[in-house]
Order: sequence, then structure tokens, then C-alpha cells
Amino acid sequence: MKVAVALAAALIAVACTPAVAERGDVIAGRAPTAAEVAAESARVPLHVQTWLYYGLNGVNENVPPEVMARYADFVEDGDHGRFAARYKAAGGRYAAGYADPSYVPYCDPPFTPPAGRCKWEYSRYITDESGWFHGPDGSRVRRYVAGDRAYQEAVNPASPAAHRAWREFTRMVKARAPALDFLYSDDSGGPMLAGDMSPKSSQFYDFNEAGVEIRSNEAFRDAWIAYLAESALPLVLNGSDPDTARAAYGGAFLRQPFVRGSAHEGCFRYEGGVKTLRGDSWTNEGDAMLENARFHRWGLCFMTATPTVPKRMYAVASFWISYDPQWSLAVPVEAVPGQTSILPEFNIVPRFPLRTAVTHVSALRIDGGAFAREFGACFQGRRFIGACASVVNPSASTVPMPPLAASYRRTLVLSDGDAFHGSASWAPGVPAALAPGTAAILVR
Repeated sequence: MKVAVALAAALIAVACTPAVAERGDVIAGRAPTAAEVAAESARVPLHVQTWLYYGLNGVNENVPPEVMARYADFVEDGDHGRFAARYKAAGGRYAAGYADPSYVPYCDPPFTPPAGRCKWEYSRYITDESGWFHGPDGSRVRRYVAGDRAYQEAVNPASPAAHRAWREFTRMVKARAPALDFLYSDDSGGPMLAGDMSPKSSQFYDFNEAGVEIRSNEAFRDAWIAYLAESALPLVLNGSDPDTARAAYGGAFLRQPFVRGSAHEGCFRYEGGVKTLRGDSWTNEGDAMLENARFHRWGLCFMTATPTVPKRMYAVASFWISYDPQWSLAVPVEAVPGQTSILPEFNIVPRFPLRTAVTHVSALRIDGGAFAREFGACFQGRRFIGACASVVNPSASTVPMPPLAASYRRTLVLSDGDAFHGSASWAPGVPAALAPGTAAILVR
């Protein structure tokens, strides 16, 4: 059944893409015919592919399962799968459970045998001391988490004891939560060393020491692949090169058959605001999403931080710049205060792109400074609303509205509310310029 669903999705993605000609780093499309628009109207989904928390951290826990099944293609629950089971029973598509095979939280001293206990369930499966990373003095490496009032300890992926623990734990999760299709594998898929390549530059960041059991990036990569492969469920990884947001080790993790995709935390919007060209964070994020599509792996755009209207507009417009209908997943993590994380802007589905970046979103930068991508047809709630465009200014200066292939008459306006309390409507007119860190979605 799942193979059939995946094949159908692939055929739809091909059918939605007009004949193209590749020009360097840009694939050029064309405007659809009336017949193509009519055919697309009959099959276009209600929303772009979405991954939503369901019960995890309390987000969306009061949403009825039949509503969740309507608005979410994927839900993420904890590793007991209680909300996932309701979602699947209501006709939901895919469900994932949360797990972290890298760091075990809620650990207490002492850190040498007999070591203090960790309250996280997975720790019970690590029955040999070799399953943990240790510092030069022989004690377990750790970092203090003030909010937990306890420590995190790091698992040694080269240890047979850790392999056995991950295998047995994931088998148990699969058995007790049969509604789960995947595990969201947190803190997985990044390099051991990055940046200045110091011992605590990545995997052991903020730990008291770096683990001595593995010394090289290559050995860490190979150990992690072998360790993660023990999972009884396919994985969606949350980890990448911290300097570029791209896949670590040239995509060594994404190429594994048990990996279905990877997450990009703070995607375009994060706790500090929105990502911009400063430090290349905006282009890195877009390039990472393009990379997922080239690997044929889902790219989860995890949009964090309180979803204020300006941040939401910027995030959805940025998402469109690298959007692929088959591989891009919108993940609005934080709920509108007192409401849900189901947002009306993701019910707008762009189709028939006129230009698509292959490797670098910088290929879509237009003279004047803005980034833009146009689509031959857009649908809102499955209704055709005309050709549309996304224009983003991630720079630190105001930029003029760039020249576009089509003439647009209306601009998307979001209200301060989720899909049930707010709206995504269209106001007459198009802005003449975009302020720093702002964006607009336009329709004819």
C-alpha cells in the first residue's frame, strides 16, 4: 500500500512539471495550458506536504484526529504512539515517533561505575558501560541542562552494547506502537567534528570532554551508519553539517536505504527572528532543501519560534523558493498561542514553476537583490487562483520589487491566527519594495 502511495506521488509530481530545459543551475519551465490547469485542479492536494506535531510537547493535542488527517500528511508523536494511532484510524497517512539515539537526558551523577541512573527509557537498554562515551579520566562525558536540572550523556555508536540497545529499543517501540511508520531520530546525521575541527566542535559541543572511544570523523561516520542501521523502523534524521546546514559527509547518511529524510531546524524562521543572508544562513537553508530533493529524501523545513504574521509570511515565501512538491515538507512547529500549528498559508499550493534552482537558491536572485520564483498556477483549498510568485528579501537593505515574467495584481495577507481562527486572503496591489528580512507572495 505504501509503495503504491509513493508511486502515485511520484507520478503526480512528474505530471505537475511541464517540459523543461536545464540551463546551468536553473531548470526553466513554461506556463501551463488551460487543459493542464484543469487536469491539475482535479488532483491537486488541499495543502503542500505538511509534518505536524500531534500531542508531542502538547502541540495540537486537542485537535480531533479526523481534522489532523485532513491537514497533515505526517504527524510526529512520542514513542508510545497514542496520538499516532488515532490519526491513522482517522485515515492519516504517515506517523513518526520521537527518539534520540545520540544523547540520553535526565542523568544524575556519579559518572563512573556504578554510575547514576538516567530517567530516559532508552538508557535502560544500555546494559554495559561500553555503550557510553567516556573522557580521558574514564568518566562518562556529560553536559548539564539547567532546564532539566540534570545531565545529558552521550552514547558510543561503536559499542556492540549500544547496537544491541538501539535494536532492542526500536523493536519494542515498533511492537507497542504499530501506528508508527518512522522514527524521528534526533541529534543524528551530523559530523563529529566541524568548523575549526576541535574535539568539541560538533558532537561534543558544550560537553565537559570529548569522547575518547572515537577519534576521527571517518570512524564516527562509519560507526553511526552501522549503529543507526539497527533500527527496526525507517528513520528521519535531525542532523547536518552545522556550518552549512547541508548533509554531513557528502550525504553519506542520506544515501542509506533506512533513511527517509532529514530535518532542518529553525528553517527560515527561528527563535532569534528570521534567517537572512548574514552568515549565509538563508541560502544555506534553501540549498539544503534542494539537496534533499536531489537525494530523493524528504526535506523537513522545521519552522520554529512563535509564529507571528511577519515571520510566517517570510517563512512560507522562503519555503516556495526551493519548494519541490514531492520532497519538501512544511513543518510549522510552534502553535499560534492558544491555538494550533495548522496554518492557512500552507493551503496555498504552487504548481508549474517557471524557474527551479537545482543546487543553489542564489541562481534565483534577481538584479536589485530580491530572490523570486514564479509559478504558472496556484491553488488555494484546491481552487485555481491564477499564476503566482514568491519574492523574498533576505538582505539587510530595502530592495525594489524585481521585474517578473507575469504581471501580478494582488498580495497575500495573513491574519494573526491559525487555519481555524485566521485567514490567508488577497489584498489589491503589489508592494513597490521589500524591507530587509521581509517577503511577499503575489497572485495575478
